[in-house]
Amino acid sequence: MKLLITPNDIHKWINDRTGIDDIADKMFNEPIPGGSKWLYGLGSSLLFVISLQIVTGIILSTYYSPSTTDAWGSVYFIQEQVTFGWFIRGLHSIGSSTLVVLCGMHLFQVFIFGAYKKPRELNWITGTIMMFVIVGFGLTGYLLPWDQKGYWATRVATGIMGTSPIIGEYLQTVIQGGSDYGNFTLTRFSTIHTIILPGALTTFIIIHLYLFRRNGITPSCKIGNEELKGKTEMFWPNQAFKDAVIALSIFVIMVSIVFWKHGTELQAPADPSSNYIARPEWYFRFLFELLKHFEGKLEIVGTIVIPTIGALFLFAIPFLDFKESRLISDRKPFIATLSTVICAIITLTTISFLTDMNDPQIVKQREKSEKEASTAKRLAAKGIPPEGGLAVLENDPLFAGNKLFMEKCSVCHRVNGKGEAKSLDLTDYNSREWLFCFFKNPDDPKYFGNTTINIMQPVDLPDKKIYDIVEFLVDQTGNAENVDQAAVKRGMNLAILDDDQQCLYCHSFKGQGQQLAPDLTGYGSDRWLKEFIKDPGSPRFYGQMNKMPAFKDKLSDSQIENVVTFLQSLSKK
Repeated sequence: MKLLITPNDIHKWINDRTGIDDIADKMFNEPIPGGSKWLYGLGSSLLFVISLQIVTGIILSTYYSPSTTDAWGSVYFIQEQVTFGWFIRGLHSIGSSTLVVLCGMHLFQVFIFGAYKKPRELNWITGTIMMFVIVGFGLTGYLLPWDQKGYWATRVATGIMGTSPIIGEYLQTVIQGGSDYGNFTLTRFSTIHTIILPGALTTFIIIHLYLFRRNGITPSCKIGNEELKGKTEMFWPNQAFKDAVIALSIFVIMVSIVFWKHGTELQAPADPSSNYIARPEWYFRFLFELLKHFEGKLEIVGTIVIPTIGALFLFAIPFLDFKESRLISDRKPFIATLSTVICAIITLTTISFLTDMNDPQIVKQREKSEKEASTAKRLAAKGIPPEGGLAVLENDPLFAGNKLFMEKCSVCHRVNGKGEAKSLDLTDYNSREWLFCFFKNPDDPKYFGNTTINIMQPVDLPDKKIYDIVEFLVDQTGNAENVDQAAVKRGMNLAILDDDQQCLYCHSFKGQGQQLAPDLTGYGSDRWLKEFIKDPGSPRFYGQMNKMPAFKDKLSDSQIENVVTFLQSLSKK
């Protein structure tokens, strides 16, 4: 059966109306002086990854909500609930780093080939502008998840911006949408990331490709004119094949990294009140490290002067190196300068990462961040409150209790090195080891040494018997695991029933004894701690010796319960 309309008819109809054959001819029949080269594939690969970023970015934007209450939750939904959402987000994240690497490699390759010389000055300038736009994507996209890492790293970046002379503070206020970070900050960063920068990049890509096609490919500077003419070949098929292989290889590497890391991390929701130690994304690490060497009044040298000089040098290269020769031997000063800058950037970046690897604070924070992120995701699976991502953690009794403790109690108590040592150090509070050391030396600065309480005497018993008393108190908390009931019985005999012991001369237990010191009935249990926090000056606790404020009118019952949850967690570490 003969078709009324053949594929050739369709092709002819489309070509008559669009001129697609002429377009394809211009695309694939471009002459390449000196023949095809693998290095030429960097530019095409850059376009491929940009296209990939556009596609993945559009998919992500269909789920993302740019507000401080919804941003973290929407990214969590993408990461954990959307089918292959983790893959799309991971691909978009690794794509931003890939763009920076490819852009740097392509720029250096163009520089080595001398492709910035007349008549290609504008090729170089537009390419340099695109590099800064690509870096801008990384900076603005970092904040969008509204998690701890992105929030604090971006605050550092905008803080650096604020140190600029004359317009710094004004520029920072405009970018932030006010004097501090908030909803306007996120919406402006989102607008810049999804509208302004894509528009700018698209514009300069079109200009760059037009100039590239107009001026042609710049061959290697090592090949003479006669050899160039003899080796000239068309873009199709050899160069097209090499470009495709490089692009595919880069894509395979990107996908492999995404599967290996299972996407990209999402830390706990941004908490402006936390003491998070900020670090920028890896491609800003060299600037971060550079700032350490310029303090006080010299800070502007590291934040503004040196980066500005570096940027101006890049733009000025075509006009500084204006001689016609593209031979490396004739461009040694410029090649040496740029190579030195690149080596300095790599060195500073490496130093920054190595320093953090050996910094106990950074290592501890990384562990803490992973725990908080895991907790936030676990709680988010049950539903995210309308107040936003941070409310997920604040609805967790342990997290909320920790935060309340640091706000209300750390002015006197210390936990894990944080807070003041004016009263009991509550690190490992009520654990067996904590209680044992307390009985051995209650006047130690970790216990009552920094207070006015001095009536507690060291327990003068063999260690084994002290541990029996400890086991008895641990059993009273109702919060311990693997309690030795035989030891509990022995400890109770030693502390309460043995007439030779003097515990009941100060303490009471189930209505027996004195009330000069805290009641040992249910010592350290949830109920005991709640009543103690509400009114530590009660006769049941420290009475007239008490110096601790009562919280019954300062905290709600639920808040006190959260603090108790936190205190109980300390003995389980």
